[in-house]
Amino acid sequence: LFLDNEQTLWIGTKGNGILRMLKYTPEKGKPTATERLFTNNSALTDNSVYCFTPSRWKRLWIGTESGINYYSYQERKLKQFPVTAGGKAVKYVHSICEQNDSTLWISTVGEGIVKVSLNTSSGIPTIKDAERTVLDGGKRASNYFFISFQENDSILWFGNRGYGAYRINTETGQMKPYLFNEAVKSQTVNDIFAILKNETGYWFGTSFGLTRMYDGNYHIYNETDGFPNNTIHGILEDRQQYLWLSTNQGLVRFNTRMNTIQAYHQQNDLRVTEFSDGAYFKDERSGTLFFGGTNGFISIHENDFKETEYMPVLQFNRLFIFGKEYNINEFLHEDKQKHKVLELDHSQNFFGLSFIVIDYLNGSNYTYYYTIEGLSDNWIENGTSTTTMFSNLAPGQYTLWVKYRSNITGKESAPQPLTIRITPPWYMTSLAYWCYSILFIGFIAWCIHLSIKRYRRKRDAMIERINRRQRNELYESKLRFFTNVTHEFCTPLTLIYGPCQRILTYPSTDNYIRKYASIIQQNAQKLNALILELIEFRRLETGNKTLEIQKLSVSAQTQNTADSFNELAESRKINYQLKIEKEVYWNSDAGCFSKIINNLLSNAFKYTPENGMISIEQYVENEQLHIRISNTGKGIEKENLTKIFDRYKILDNFEIQNKNGISPRNGLGLAICHSMVTLLNGQIRVTSTPNQLTTFEVILPALSITATDTERPMSMEMETVIQEGNETMELESPTPAYDTSRQTIIVIDDDPSMLWFVSDIFANKYNVFSFNDTEKAMEQLKLRPVDLIISDIMMPGTDGISFAKQIKSDKLLTHTPLILLSALNSIDDQMKGIDSGAEAYVTKPFNTDYLIKLAERLIQREKDLKEYYNSVFCTFKLDDGQFLHKEDKVFFEKMMKIIDQNITNPELSVELLSSSLGYSTRHFYRKLKEITEQTPADIIKEYRLAIAEQLLLSTNLTVEEIMDKSGFMNRGTFYKIFSQKHNMPPRQYRERQKKDFKKACSPQCSSSHREGEAPQTVSEEN
Repeated sequence: LFLDNEQTLWIGTKGNGILRMLKYTPEKGKPTATERLFTNNSALTDNSVYCFTPSRWKRLWIGTESGINYYSYQERKLKQFPVTAGGKAVKYVHSICEQNDSTLWISTVGEGIVKVSLNTSSGIPTIKDAERTVLDGGKRASNYFFISFQENDSILWFGNRGYGAYRINTETGQMKPYLFNEAVKSQTVNDIFAILKNETGYWFGTSFGLTRMYDGNYHIYNETDGFPNNTIHGILEDRQQYLWLSTNQGLVRFNTRMNTIQAYHQQNDLRVTEFSDGAYFKDERSGTLFFGGTNGFISIHENDFKETEYMPVLQFNRLFIFGKEYNINEFLHEDKQKHKVLELDHSQNFFGLSFIVIDYLNGSNYTYYYTIEGLSDNWIENGTSTTTMFSNLAPGQYTLWVKYRSNITGKESAPQPLTIRITPPWYMTSLAYWCYSILFIGFIAWCIHLSIKRYRRKRDAMIERINRRQRNELYESKLRFFTNVTHEFCTPLTLIYGPCQRILTYPSTDNYIRKYASIIQQNAQKLNALILELIEFRRLETGNKTLEIQKLSVSAQTQNTADSFNELAESRKINYQLKIEKEVYWNSDAGCFSKIINNLLSNAFKYTPENGMISIEQYVENEQLHIRISNTGKGIEKENLTKIFDRYKILDNFEIQNKNGISPRNGLGLAICHSMVTLLNGQIRVTSTPNQLTTFEVILPALSITATDTERPMSMEMETVIQEGNETMELESPTPAYDTSRQTIIVIDDDPSMLWFVSDIFANKYNVFSFNDTEKAMEQLKLRPVDLIISDIMMPGTDGISFAKQIKSDKLLTHTPLILLSALNSIDDQMKGIDSGAEAYVTKPFNTDYLIKLAERLIQREKDLKEYYNSVFCTFKLDDGQFLHKEDKVFFEKMMKIIDQNITNPELSVELLSSSLGYSTRHFYRKLKEITEQTPADIIKEYRLAIAEQLLLSTNLTVEEIMDKSGFMNRGTFYKIFSQKHNMPPRQYRERQKKDFKKACSPQCSSSHREGEAPQTVSEEN
């Protein structure tokens, strides 16, 4: 849009050329005539026209889609003005700015900024030079310039879409960008469509609202401030210093001093509401503002909008109670001060008030505020709504203040008061408060009574907890007592079971003695089984049982356990029925599962009379394994059903033994069964009809194989001290004369009977030394080496574990094999014994034949190791560490034997080896290369050097004698080879080894020396 001095209004359109309104006066709004210019009736380069810029040289510059035109007022003619910059024609012209009458600054969409220097001396403009400025390497999306603004003769502004505003100083040539997304995280704030500068700062119209830049700061006004739309297409300032903004949804008049706005849209009879980029113009002569849109243009005159001081009175006109409207006058009255009072009942405290401002012109341009004196000191904005709601106001008197602010002028009205009185209910009267006091006193009395009652209840509960704790402590004490007793039984059982086994295996024992020894041995086995059950019960009760969950064939395991009772069922003529589902696999613990089935079947056979019935059912239902074992017989009384798994009753059974016909072991079996089912996250139930049928049912879930239970260390609490009897049998330990041809065994045990028994087992074959404590045994070990040590663990002073660690930490004794004997049979205790260095861990009672075989094997193993390490073969090793074939090993052993036989032979060579083995020299080399990378000469040299090293350490021969025995003919060669390997000559090597040995074994050597034994003898034996 442009209105020239001839009162011609130029209107550019998108696609419809130029519309010229001749003799157009803003006051009348109608031209005398109109004229259209198109590309087909004029020199117009394109029908899409974007801008008009007047020139001082009586020209009007016109920017189009395809380039630039100008209208010459002298010639009354439209002409084309083609511009080429950077070898490319200038198109998409949206803004033209003429600077100093000789320079054009052209804003293009997608092609940057073009500076054109003009030559106007001839009256017809011609181009001196054209220079293009682009951003981001000329990318089209970065060079959308829609607007330009000339601040003064040297400062120009250009608006870019997406990349902010650019300020160019034409004197210095500096181009500075301004981005606004630092203040607001939105890229649209950098879409610049309009630029204006006034005394309050710079104003930029963007896609995100109106941006003000002042003193290096930014502030953005948009829809959150009451704008009808965020996109600002144009900015003009009227003579009253209001800013007029064109948007996509109407016009906005912005008061920059008050920061208030007035929006104009269809409700204000505004016929054009959607405006276009760059379509705005101010006529400085008349002050008329022009804005162009998608369906026309509008003009604004300075006298069209005058501010008025009209402030209508606010009145309360409607009342709502629980959403229903009432006549407000029925609830209003005046107090003594003539103030209006709204009185409501306490049940009407959910209500709303409506107020009205009578203004038929700008009734929708008011913002309302209210506050309630006594509840809040802040004014609450109610927007343009004239109704406010209140809920749950407590009885009392309040003052409601309401005011409004004009969105046009920004002025506020005087607050209008309304007194609101909420009457209290009957229960808030004085009489009610008297009643409340009486009730409160009664409540206090009741609370005191309740506190006393609660105290008594807590006291009774505490007494019950103390009794329960004492009962548990008594139970634990009994359990520890029985557990400790079982461990004390292990040694006597060993002394019962072991001699019986010796008697039964002795060839000369007659049948009479053999019969009674067999009875003793069988009962010892039964007693051992009872001990194991007690230990198992203790492990389950203390939570130290470790589960090993695996996939089991429960069908096969149940069948095998049930089949073991077939003979017993036949002998007692019991109807034995098996209903076991085939091919059932289940995730469970094998040991626990087997013991559960075995214990329940043992219990069933114990209480089933002859000609009775026992049945086993096993099936899977609802993803659970069911096992039902039923038997006929006396049954269980109803009052005893809950007691058969009671752990306290189990120990009571131990105390009363066979009272009421229940054996201790049977009670333990059911208790162990119950604990194992619980450990497997299962259930065990029992139903019984006296003198008819008793059924035990076990229900087991499938456990996860991967989620194995963590093993908790088992602590055997040995707090209860078992007093030993004073009467002991006098046993004389076997002390035969020391035989140097026999191996020597040391036996250590604080129990004289056990010490005698173990010593007697080995006395016929070995030299046996018996000691009742480890200190005496250590003294013997310092005097002479032994071939085997057998030690008990639980002893006064130094126990077996500490003794084992002491032995294995001594360099002279660490090779001696050690067997630990113990009544502690848990896996944890056995692992501690092996970790201490013992070669074997044997639990009591033990099988004497097993102990004898174990001792023989350990002594033989130690003998084999000594023979190997005393041979020269142990000092020689191949590089690869192993032979690939059996025949290679035979070949190599033959070769080494020949070398050993000819070690002092000066003729020992490759030819001698190959001929002795039946090979040619070349074939011998090829055969040896398949086994090792070493040459025959290297092997002979290493072998001779190994023999020399052994003789240096084990004999007192001179170096020359050792050279002769190891086959070295040249002293220099021997010293050179030996020094290369050990970094010292032979004599120094021998002295160094002796010194290190004496340092390591000085206490033992000195002790042996005092007894008359030379240290060298000790060294040879070790």
